[in-house]
Amino acid sequence: MGTAVLSSHRDAGGGLTLVALDVDEATARTYTTAGQYVEIRAEKGNGYFVLAGDEGARRFELLVRNAGDAADALVNGAIGTSFAISTALGEGFPIHAARARPLVVAVVGSALAAARPVLRRRLDDGDAAITQLYIGVRAAAELPLAAEVEQWAERGIRVVLCLSRGELHHDEGTVPRAERVTGYVQLAIERAIAAGKVPHGALVVAAGPEAMLAALRGLGGAGAVEVVTNV
Repeated sequence: MGTAVLSSHRDAGGGLTLVALDVDEATARTYTTAGQYVEIRAEKGNGYFVLAGDEGARRFELLVRNAGDAADALVNGAIGTSFAISTALGEGFPIHAARARPLVVAVVGSALAAARPVLRRRLDDGDAAITQLYIGVRAAAELPLAAEVEQWAERGIRVVLCLSRGELHHDEGTVPRAERVTGYVQLAIERAIAAGKVPHGALVVAAGPEAMLAALRGLGGAGAVEVVTNV
């Protein structure tokens, strides 16, 4: 385990906190692919968190929901607090191989962390027009990182808010460029494939609850799209 130092935390909206940790160069080099995650060890307990910043950066960013243990220490800890941290774990997403290919990013809640580095790379590569982001939240008012999501939409990424409460017209000022649909992410993507909004053969990368991931893997098994999850 290496050492990470808490350098900042700020409210990200939706009950989440964007946390920044400074890490040593060797640990930073292990973060090579969007979708990887780290283990944080604190006195209160351990936790696993998806990396939300740019690959290889000396500052690791995490989108944290305070569920106690390590999450509580990250959200409420004093700036300068040290934590034990693993190297970046998991294979992540094959984003480097997806250039110029239609891509769908599917996330729920704090898993939006995994979308951040993916979408930044797609914008840098000029692939915004063939990139779609499906975000699952209960209501638009609970969307984290709303300003960033709106910037992605402004730059040409198709953003779809999947609202499980079905309140399509509430908080219309939140990401006004986004499309809004009712229901879960996996169902919205299935409908979009049937309607031709998601082209056959597209790559779908997903992070979120296992029920969503399993349903999306089922779509991949049917051959309509290729699906890769981060777990």
